[in-house]
Amino acid sequence: MRITKLETKLDSILNGNYFIAGKALPENDLRLPYQVLVSCRSSAATAINQLILLQLQDGFEQGYTLNISNRANQPLVHFTIALACTTQERAALVRLVSRLGLETDIRSVRWQNAPPSPSIKAPDDQVV
Repeated sequence: MRITKLETKLDSILNGNYFIAGKALPENDLRLPYQVLVSCRSSAATAINQLILLQLQDGFEQGYTLNISNRANQPLVHFTIALACTTQERAALVRLVSRLGLETDIRSVRWQNAPPSPSIKAPDDQVV
């Protein structure tokens, strides 16, 4: 919940790990970009889409992007989920991938580091 996150930030500030102008955030507060890549049978795409959306509601309040595409000449659908999370929030990412891996209609599921998107800016890129 947001209260827990605020308490975590407050504890971080009280311990001296706070943002000072010109310095980067502590490593455990950085949001790193990840991608989850899922392939499933076309016949199960609707059910898998609903499962993905349901799983993304738990632990990804910061936002995500979901792209869906059909594979040419094969009865497969590919889902690409792009999100950014801290080290502590990565547990939700592992839960998502583990849950999707239990589905029999999913042919493959994996997660990987992703290059940062242009919409995500580092603290050094701020416009003054």
